[in-house]
Amino acid sequence: MSFPFKQFEEQARKQEKSQEYIDFCLAYARKLSENGYPVTFSLEHLAMQIGVQSDYLRNLIGDDKNNIEYNYELKYKRYNYFKLKKRDGGFREIMAPAKDLKFIQKWILVNILSKFKLADSCKGFRQGVSIYDNAKVHENSEIILKVDLLKFYDTITEKRAYRAFRLIGYVKNLSYSLAKITTAKHRDSYWRNFDDISKETLKELIIVKPPILPQGAPTSPMISNILATKMDYRFDALAKKQNCRYSRYADDLTFSITKEGKLPSLKLITKIITDEGFFINDKKTRFMKKGCKQYVTGLTTTNGINVSKKYRKEIYEHIYYCRKYGVSSHLSKREEEFSGFNSIKFHNWLYGHLCFIKSVNKAASNKMLEDFNKIDWFV
Repeated sequence: MSFPFKQFEEQARKQEKSQEYIDFCLAYARKLSENGYPVTFSLEHLAMQIGVQSDYLRNLIGDDKNNIEYNYELKYKRYNYFKLKKRDGGFREIMAPAKDLKFIQKWILVNILSKFKLADSCKGFRQGVSIYDNAKVHENSEIILKVDLLKFYDTITEKRAYRAFRLIGYVKNLSYSLAKITTAKHRDSYWRNFDDISKETLKELIIVKPPILPQGAPTSPMISNILATKMDYRFDALAKKQNCRYSRYADDLTFSITKEGKLPSLKLITKIITDEGFFINDKKTRFMKKGCKQYVTGLTTTNGINVSKKYRKEIYEHIYYCRKYGVSSHLSKREEEFSGFNSIKFHNWLYGHLCFIKSVNKAASNKMLEDFNKIDWFV
């Protein structure tokens, strides 16, 4: 998406634009172009690049001055709200954008956000990088320190999303529009269901209930990565100074040392996290010493990187009972866990887990895949 510098300058002079205006626009375009970003000046220009009507885009983000309240509500009707059960027993609220909004957000992700240079220590939501790569950083550690960020996406408001697009280099008005396209509001009930610690820590946020990064929007992971980049670089420098190792996968921060080196203090870690606009989730802070179970992003790291025996056993039990009693019988016995599943959906779910095990430990998955292929999916 190259920018026609010469043609732009010629047209600007024909329209009798000032030299100051021309110099500003060319410098702006050059900076974006050199960094691989599309040169975009306004919401109207963005609509043209995406291939949608500018009025549609303006209405979508609630920026129609003739009907602000109606369009403001219209934006949030473009999301489907539902809950997913988490492994720890709680629920995660998903805000999935409608197809038209998702198309626009994907364009922004592919053409803008994915071009941003992240720190090497950032391992989450990057092409060609996985939880295996994150765990590999901390292999064979003497001590591992795990730190979790509290309500990661909820603390990234529309105002902070605006900052992400300004960091990329876009002008203020366009950055504001891009922030509005990529944020949304939770239902009021969501904020009321916070636990006491979250309510106290995020009380100012709960009062305002601002638009935040929606879990379910394709743009959210990269915007969060961009806004955490300065924090990553600060921890990288600290890790180098103290001869320890650091990586981040989304809201999971991991520090580790071998026989040499020193972990940063929790006080200093908390200060850096707070400085960068995030909050530490004290309940999930963990120290894991050598000789005890050590794991990073769900993978064990003690003797090489592996999937835990408990996880492999749970998956193999599904295969065993499906072969012994039939898929339908197994699903009916696990009705609460697999509510709404049919044999096809369960097949895909189970196969996905087996593929994950294979990606980490091929040898362990061979027997499981062999038995999986013997399941009669029509019984």
